[in-house]
Amino acid sequence: MSFVSSQAPRAGLWSAGLVVLVMGGCLIFACLEPLVAVAVIAAGALPMGRAALLVAAVWLAGQAVGFGLHDYPRDPRTIAWGFGLGAAALAALAGAVPVLRATADKPLWLRAGLAFVAGFVANQLVILGVEQAITGACEVRPGVVSLVGAINAGWLAGLLALDAVLRRTSLPLPAFGRPA
Repeated sequence: MSFVSSQAPRAGLWSAGLVVLVMGGCLIFACLEPLVAVAVIAAGALPMGRAALLVAAVWLAGQAVGFGLHDYPRDPRTIAWGFGLGAAALAALAGAVPVLRATADKPLWLRAGLAFVAGFVANQLVILGVEQAITGACEVRPGVVSLVGAINAGWLAGLLALDAVLRRTSLPLPAFGRPA
């Protein structure tokens, strides 16, 4: 019991720091939220429930920035897309978790890469479904898909690098491949 209570605040601090880092980076670089990258990092470092909360928190923060600072339209279609992106982010998490479990004995770089592919595919499949539901059409746009993939891959590489640096410190924080 003391393990859970002593680790929970650290995991909460780590999660809050990740939300701030991602939102700050997105505001500075004017990019879309790297929800797949966050899902993979969360899946590799936190228990499933906490990982889902972290992914949802990053999505919600992005919605707050979009509707609050960027003045997204407040119409049913835009709101539906917002919820669809949240569902796609959670699908990325659901895609990454079993891959990380199945590859527990593999090197971290391979686990992260395979989890990213699974999470990205799950994310994009949900987005296609959301597009079909909202617009009545389902069109694959290779340029958009590759841009989203590249942004998420770049973020994942950066987050894994930061994770590697934090592993070398004496801070008892969650780390990719070592759940809290």
